Amino acid sequence: MTPQPSTPPSAVAWIIDLVVARVVVLPSGESIDRDGFYEWLWGEWGEDGLAGVFEGTVDAPEAVALGFEPTARVLDAATPPADRDWVARLPQATAAVWFADEPAAMSAAAVLAAVVGCDVRGVRGSQQSVGDDEWRAGFGPIDVPGFGVILPAWEEGCAVTSAAGTTIFIEPGVGFGTGLHETTQLCLAALTGWRQGGGPLDRVLDFGSGSGILGIAAAVLGAGHVDSVEIDALVHEAIWANALRNRVADRIHVAGQLPEAATGYDLVYANIVAAVLVAHAEALCSLVCRDAGVGLVGCVVLSGLLAEEWPEVAGRYTGLLGTNPVMTSMGDWHCLQFMSREAGRSCR
Repeated sequence: MTPQPSTPPSAVAWIIDLVVARVVVLPSGESIDRDGFYEWLWGEWGEDGLAGVFEGTVDAPEAVALGFEPTARVLDAATPPADRDWVARLPQATAAVWFADEPAAMSAAAVLAAVVGCDVRGVRGSQQSVGDDEWRAGFGPIDVPGFGVILPAWEEGCAVTSAAGTTIFIEPGVGFGTGLHETTQLCLAALTGWRQGGGPLDRVLDFGSGSGILGIAAAVLGAGHVDSVEIDALVHEAIWANALRNRVADRIHVAGQLPEAATGYDLVYANIVAAVLVAHAEALCSLVCRDAGVGLVGCVVLSGLLAEEWPEVAGRYTGLLGTNPVMTSMGDWHCLQFMSREAGRSCR
Protein backbone atom coordinates (compact mmCIF):
# COMPACT_ATOMS: atom_id res chain seq x y z
CA MET A 1 0.00 0.00 0.00
CA THR A 2 1.02 3.64 -0.32
CA PRO A 3 1.52 5.08 3.20
CA GLN A 4 -0.66 8.04 4.04
CA PRO A 5 0.66 10.19 6.91
CA SER A 6 -1.59 11.85 9.44
CA THR A 7 0.00 14.92 10.96
CA PRO A 8 -0.93 15.78 14.56
CA PRO A 9 0.17 19.29 15.53
CA SER A 10 2.15 18.12 18.58
CA ALA A 11 3.88 15.08 17.02
CA VAL A 12 7.33 14.38 18.40
CA ALA A 13 8.12 11.23 16.40
CA TRP A 14 6.97 9.42 13.28
CA ILE A 15 6.12 5.73 13.29
CA ILE A 16 5.90 3.24 10.42
CA ASP A 17 3.55 0.37 11.32
CA LEU A 18 4.63 -2.95 9.79
CA VAL A 19 3.57 -6.58 9.60
CA VAL A 20 6.68 -8.70 9.07
CA ALA A 21 6.85 -12.34 7.97
CA ARG A 22 9.39 -14.81 9.35
CA VAL A 23 11.43 -14.42 6.15
CA VAL A 24 11.60 -11.29 4.00
CA VAL A 25 13.23 -10.55 0.66
CA LEU A 26 15.14 -7.27 0.50
CA PRO A 27 15.17 -5.01 -2.57
CA SER A 28 18.59 -6.50 -3.36
CA GLY A 29 17.01 -9.95 -3.66
CA GLU A 30 18.58 -11.27 -0.45
CA SER A 31 16.34 -13.41 1.80
CA ILE A 32 16.81 -12.90 5.56
CA ASP A 33 14.93 -13.85 8.71
CA ARG A 34 12.98 -11.39 10.82
CA ASP A 35 15.81 -10.68 13.27
CA GLY A 36 18.15 -10.08 10.35
CA PHE A 37 15.59 -7.70 8.87
CA TYR A 38 15.56 -5.59 12.03
CA GLU A 39 19.36 -5.44 11.97
CA TRP A 40 19.17 -4.39 8.30
CA LEU A 41 16.87 -1.51 9.28
CA TRP A 42 19.54 -0.11 11.59
CA GLY A 43 22.18 -0.50 8.90
CA GLU A 44 20.05 1.36 6.38
CA TRP A 45 18.70 4.22 8.51
CA GLY A 46 20.60 4.16 11.82
CA GLU A 47 22.40 7.37 10.88
CA ASP A 48 19.46 8.89 9.00
CA GLY A 49 16.82 9.45 11.64
CA LEU A 50 15.94 5.93 12.81
CA ALA A 51 15.19 6.27 16.53
CA GLY A 52 13.88 2.84 17.52
CA VAL A 53 12.42 -0.50 16.44
CA PHE A 54 9.59 -2.20 18.33
CA GLU A 55 9.67 -5.88 17.36
CA GLY A 56 6.25 -6.81 18.76
CA THR A 57 5.01 -8.65 21.82
CA VAL A 58 2.96 -11.69 22.73
CA ASP A 59 1.66 -11.88 26.31
CA ALA A 60 1.09 -15.12 28.20
CA PRO A 61 -2.68 -15.44 27.54
CA GLU A 62 -2.06 -14.89 23.81
CA ALA A 63 0.70 -17.50 23.88
CA VAL A 64 -1.71 -20.01 25.44
CA ALA A 65 -4.32 -19.27 22.76
CA LEU A 66 -1.68 -19.82 20.07
CA GLY A 67 -0.51 -23.08 21.63
CA PHE A 68 2.91 -21.72 22.62
CA GLU A 69 2.59 -22.10 26.40
CA PRO A 70 0.55 -24.41 28.67
CA THR A 71 -0.27 -21.76 31.28
CA ALA A 72 -1.33 -18.13 31.02
CA ARG A 73 0.67 -17.19 34.13
CA VAL A 74 4.37 -16.72 33.47
CA LEU A 75 6.97 -14.80 35.47
CA ASP A 76 10.04 -13.35 33.76
CA ALA A 77 12.89 -11.52 35.35
CA ALA A 78 13.45 -9.58 32.19
CA THR A 79 14.44 -11.03 28.83
CA PRO A 80 12.73 -14.45 28.45
CA PRO A 81 14.70 -17.60 27.60
CA ALA A 82 14.90 -18.62 23.95
CA ASP A 83 12.17 -21.26 24.28
CA ARG A 84 9.76 -18.54 25.37
CA ASP A 85 10.48 -16.14 22.50
CA TRP A 86 6.89 -16.28 21.32
CA VAL A 87 7.24 -13.38 18.86
CA ALA A 88 9.86 -15.34 16.92
CA ARG A 89 7.35 -18.19 16.54
CA LEU A 90 4.66 -16.02 14.98
CA PRO A 91 4.25 -16.46 11.20
CA GLN A 92 3.67 -12.69 11.06
CA ALA A 93 4.67 -10.15 13.71
CA THR A 94 3.39 -6.62 14.17
CA ALA A 95 6.28 -4.17 14.38
CA ALA A 96 6.79 -0.42 14.54
CA VAL A 97 9.74 1.70 13.40
CA TRP A 98 10.34 5.17 14.90
CA PHE A 99 11.86 8.09 13.04
CA ALA A 100 12.72 11.57 14.28
CA ASP A 101 10.89 13.40 11.50
CA GLU A 102 8.25 12.91 8.80
CA PRO A 103 10.47 13.12 5.68
CA ALA A 104 12.78 10.38 6.98
CA ALA A 105 9.84 8.14 7.87
CA MET A 106 8.14 8.62 4.51
CA SER A 107 11.37 7.94 2.61
CA ALA A 108 11.97 4.73 4.57
CA ALA A 109 8.34 3.63 4.14
CA ALA A 110 8.68 3.89 0.38
CA VAL A 111 11.70 1.57 0.45
CA LEU A 112 10.03 -0.87 2.87
CA ALA A 113 6.97 -1.11 0.63
CA ALA A 114 9.20 -2.93 -1.89
CA VAL A 115 10.37 -5.53 0.67
CA VAL A 116 8.62 -8.87 0.08
CA GLY A 117 7.24 -10.16 3.38
CA CYS A 118 7.01 -6.68 4.90
CA ASP A 119 3.58 -5.07 4.77
CA VAL A 120 3.63 -1.30 5.44
CA ARG A 121 0.33 -0.54 7.16
CA GLY A 122 0.81 3.20 7.50
CA VAL A 123 2.84 6.12 8.83
CA ARG A 124 1.62 8.11 11.79
CA GLY A 125 2.82 10.85 14.08
CA SER A 126 3.07 10.15 17.81
CA GLN A 127 1.91 12.54 20.49
CA GLN A 128 4.09 13.80 23.34
CA SER A 129 4.88 10.88 25.63
CA VAL A 130 4.10 10.83 29.32
CA GLY A 131 6.58 13.00 31.21
CA ASP A 132 8.97 11.66 33.82
CA ASP A 133 7.11 13.30 36.69
CA GLU A 134 3.81 11.80 35.59
CA TRP A 135 5.40 8.35 35.20
CA ARG A 136 6.93 8.54 38.66
CA ALA A 137 3.60 9.54 40.15
CA GLY A 138 2.36 6.04 39.34
CA PHE A 139 4.79 4.47 41.82
CA GLY A 140 4.24 4.91 45.53
CA PRO A 141 5.21 3.08 48.73
CA ILE A 142 4.51 -0.67 48.75
CA ASP A 143 3.62 -2.10 52.15
CA VAL A 144 4.76 -5.71 52.38
CA PRO A 145 3.12 -7.70 55.21
CA GLY A 146 5.70 -9.22 57.52
CA PHE A 147 8.56 -7.21 56.03
CA GLY A 148 8.12 -3.43 55.84
CA VAL A 149 8.00 -0.87 53.05
CA ILE A 150 9.51 -0.65 49.56
CA LEU A 151 9.94 2.84 48.15
CA PRO A 152 10.88 3.89 44.59
CA ALA A 153 14.58 4.68 44.26
CA TRP A 154 14.07 8.43 43.76
CA GLU A 155 12.46 8.92 47.19
CA GLU A 156 14.58 10.51 49.90
CA GLY A 157 15.89 8.51 52.84
CA CYS A 158 18.13 5.56 53.64
CA ALA A 159 17.52 1.84 53.79
CA VAL A 160 16.94 0.85 57.40
CA THR A 161 15.66 -2.01 59.51
CA SER A 162 14.14 -1.73 62.96
CA ALA A 163 11.53 -3.30 65.20
CA ALA A 164 8.91 -1.46 63.16
CA GLY A 165 10.02 -3.09 59.90
CA THR A 166 12.47 -2.68 57.03
CA THR A 167 12.59 0.04 54.38
CA ILE A 168 14.40 -0.45 51.08
CA PHE A 169 14.47 1.45 47.75
CA ILE A 170 14.06 -0.16 44.31
CA GLU A 171 14.05 1.42 40.85
CA PRO A 172 10.89 0.18 39.08
CA GLY A 173 10.83 -0.78 35.45
CA VAL A 174 14.02 -2.82 34.98
CA GLY A 175 14.00 -6.46 36.07
CA PHE A 176 11.26 -8.39 37.83
CA GLY A 177 10.78 -7.51 41.48
CA THR A 178 9.47 -4.09 42.47
CA GLY A 179 7.90 -5.59 45.59
CA LEU A 180 4.35 -5.37 44.26
CA HIS A 181 3.99 -8.97 43.07
CA GLU A 182 2.77 -11.59 45.54
CA THR A 183 5.69 -13.94 44.83
CA THR A 184 8.21 -11.28 45.89
CA GLN A 185 6.22 -10.38 49.00
CA LEU A 186 6.08 -14.04 50.06
CA CYS A 187 9.89 -14.25 49.79
CA LEU A 188 10.39 -11.06 51.81
CA ALA A 189 8.09 -12.35 54.55
CA ALA A 190 10.04 -15.63 54.61
CA LEU A 191 13.29 -13.67 54.95
CA THR A 192 11.97 -11.76 57.96
CA GLY A 193 10.66 -14.93 59.59
CA TRP A 194 13.98 -16.74 59.11
CA ARG A 195 15.92 -13.87 60.66
CA GLN A 196 13.49 -13.35 63.56
CA GLY A 197 13.62 -17.08 64.28
CA GLY A 198 17.36 -16.89 64.83
CA GLY A 199 18.38 -18.23 61.44
CA PRO A 200 21.92 -17.27 60.34
CA LEU A 201 22.12 -14.72 57.55
CA ASP A 202 25.80 -14.41 56.69
CA ARG A 203 25.81 -15.85 53.16
CA VAL A 204 22.79 -15.54 50.83
CA LEU A 205 22.12 -16.77 47.28
CA ASP A 206 19.45 -15.01 45.20
CA PHE A 207 18.87 -17.15 42.09
CA GLY A 208 16.96 -15.39 39.29
CA SER A 209 17.42 -12.09 41.07
CA GLY A 210 15.78 -9.73 38.55
CA SER A 211 16.00 -6.26 40.11
CA GLY A 212 18.08 -7.68 42.98
CA ILE A 213 15.38 -6.87 45.51
CA LEU A 214 15.60 -10.08 47.56
CA GLY A 215 19.37 -10.08 47.92
CA ILE A 216 19.37 -6.36 48.70
CA ALA A 217 16.72 -6.88 51.39
CA ALA A 218 18.86 -9.62 52.92
CA ALA A 219 21.91 -7.35 52.93
CA VAL A 220 19.96 -4.52 54.58
CA LEU A 221 18.89 -7.04 57.23
CA GLY A 222 22.52 -7.92 57.88
CA ALA A 223 23.73 -10.48 55.34
CA GLY A 224 27.50 -10.17 54.90
CA HIS A 225 27.76 -11.71 51.42
CA VAL A 226 25.03 -11.96 48.76
CA ASP A 227 25.41 -13.67 45.38
CA SER A 228 22.79 -12.30 42.98
CA VAL A 229 22.54 -14.68 40.02
CA GLU A 230 20.67 -13.35 36.99
CA ILE A 231 20.96 -14.90 33.53
CA ASP A 232 19.99 -11.66 31.77
CA ALA A 233 23.15 -9.54 31.69
CA LEU A 234 21.11 -6.50 30.66
CA VAL A 235 19.70 -6.37 34.20
CA HIS A 236 23.06 -6.51 36.00
CA GLU A 237 23.51 -2.75 35.90
CA ALA A 238 20.09 -2.28 37.49
CA ILE A 239 21.02 -4.67 40.32
CA TRP A 240 24.19 -2.66 40.98
CA ALA A 241 22.27 0.61 40.91
CA ASN A 242 19.70 -0.70 43.39
CA ALA A 243 22.46 -2.04 45.64
CA LEU A 244 24.21 1.35 45.59
CA ARG A 245 20.97 3.15 46.38
CA ASN A 246 20.53 0.96 49.48
CA ARG A 247 24.22 1.31 50.47
CA VAL A 248 24.91 -2.44 50.31
CA ALA A 249 26.89 -2.63 47.05
CA ASP A 250 30.00 -3.84 48.88
CA ARG A 251 28.11 -7.00 49.86
CA ILE A 252 26.29 -7.73 46.58
CA HIS A 253 28.08 -9.89 44.00
CA VAL A 254 26.35 -10.15 40.60
CA ALA A 255 26.87 -13.13 38.29
CA GLY A 256 25.20 -14.72 35.28
CA GLN A 257 25.21 -18.29 36.55
CA LEU A 258 25.38 -20.35 39.72
CA PRO A 259 28.81 -20.76 41.31
CA GLU A 260 30.37 -24.15 40.58
CA ALA A 261 31.72 -24.43 44.09
CA ALA A 262 30.85 -22.31 47.09
CA THR A 263 30.71 -22.45 50.87
CA GLY A 264 27.19 -23.31 51.93
CA TYR A 265 24.60 -20.52 51.93
CA ASP A 266 22.51 -19.79 55.00
CA LEU A 267 19.62 -18.70 52.79
CA VAL A 268 18.87 -19.64 49.18
CA TYR A 269 16.16 -17.74 47.30
CA ALA A 270 14.66 -18.86 43.99
CA ASN A 271 11.66 -16.81 42.89
CA ILE A 272 11.22 -18.13 39.37
CA VAL A 273 9.03 -20.44 37.28
CA ALA A 274 8.39 -24.04 38.37
CA ALA A 275 10.20 -25.65 35.42
CA VAL A 276 13.40 -23.80 36.29
CA LEU A 277 13.09 -24.75 39.96
CA VAL A 278 12.82 -28.43 39.05
CA ALA A 279 15.68 -28.25 36.53
CA HIS A 280 18.04 -26.62 39.07
CA ALA A 281 16.91 -28.53 42.16
CA GLU A 282 20.11 -30.55 42.66
CA ALA A 283 22.36 -27.54 42.14
CA LEU A 284 20.43 -25.30 44.53
CA CYS A 285 20.13 -27.98 47.21
CA SER A 286 23.86 -28.68 47.03
CA LEU A 287 24.61 -25.04 47.86
CA VAL A 288 22.59 -24.66 51.06
CA CYS A 289 24.22 -25.16 54.49
CA ARG A 290 24.16 -28.66 55.97
CA ASP A 291 25.59 -30.35 59.05
CA ALA A 292 26.60 -34.02 59.01
CA GLY A 293 24.93 -34.68 62.35
CA VAL A 294 21.84 -32.56 61.86
CA GLY A 295 21.11 -32.32 58.15
CA LEU A 296 19.78 -29.09 56.75
CA VAL A 297 20.80 -26.05 58.80
CA GLY A 298 20.14 -23.41 56.18
CA CYS A 299 16.96 -22.26 54.48
CA VAL A 300 15.66 -22.64 50.92
CA VAL A 301 12.82 -20.36 49.78
CA LEU A 302 11.06 -21.23 46.52
CA SER A 303 8.38 -18.94 45.08
CA GLY A 304 6.51 -18.31 41.82
CA LEU A 305 4.34 -21.43 42.16
CA LEU A 306 0.69 -21.96 41.23
CA ALA A 307 -1.61 -24.52 42.84
CA GLU A 308 -0.99 -27.14 40.14
CA GLU A 309 2.79 -26.63 40.27
CA TRP A 310 3.85 -26.68 43.90
CA PRO A 311 3.32 -30.44 44.63
CA GLU A 312 5.93 -31.50 42.04
CA VAL A 313 8.42 -28.89 43.24
CA ALA A 314 7.80 -29.75 46.91
CA GLY A 315 8.32 -33.45 46.25
CA ARG A 316 11.55 -32.86 44.36
CA TYR A 317 13.13 -30.65 47.01
CA THR A 318 11.84 -32.74 49.95
CA GLY A 319 13.65 -35.74 48.53
CA LEU A 320 16.89 -33.80 48.17
CA LEU A 321 16.77 -31.84 51.44
CA GLY A 322 15.24 -34.48 53.69
CA THR A 323 12.65 -32.18 55.21
CA ASN A 324 9.11 -31.06 54.40
CA PRO A 325 8.40 -27.44 53.49
CA VAL A 326 6.29 -24.82 55.19
CA MET A 327 3.94 -23.33 52.59
CA THR A 328 2.60 -19.79 52.57
CA SER A 329 0.21 -18.33 50.03
CA MET A 330 -0.93 -14.97 48.71
CA GLY A 331 -3.58 -14.73 46.01
CA ASP A 332 -2.97 -17.50 43.46
CA TRP A 333 0.70 -17.86 44.39
CA HIS A 334 2.49 -20.23 46.76
CA CYS A 335 5.88 -20.15 48.46
CA LEU A 336 7.75 -23.16 49.89
CA GLN A 337 10.23 -22.72 52.72
CA PHE A 338 12.56 -25.59 53.61
CA MET A 339 14.48 -24.86 56.80
CA SER A 340 16.42 -26.26 59.71
CA ARG A 341 14.62 -27.10 62.92
CA GLU A 342 17.65 -25.63 64.67
CA ALA A 343 17.67 -22.22 62.98
CA GLY A 344 20.43 -20.80 65.15
CA ARG A 345 23.08 -23.23 63.95
CA SER A 346 25.56 -22.50 61.18
CA CYS A 347 27.51 -24.78 58.85
CA ARG A 348 30.75 -22.84 59.42
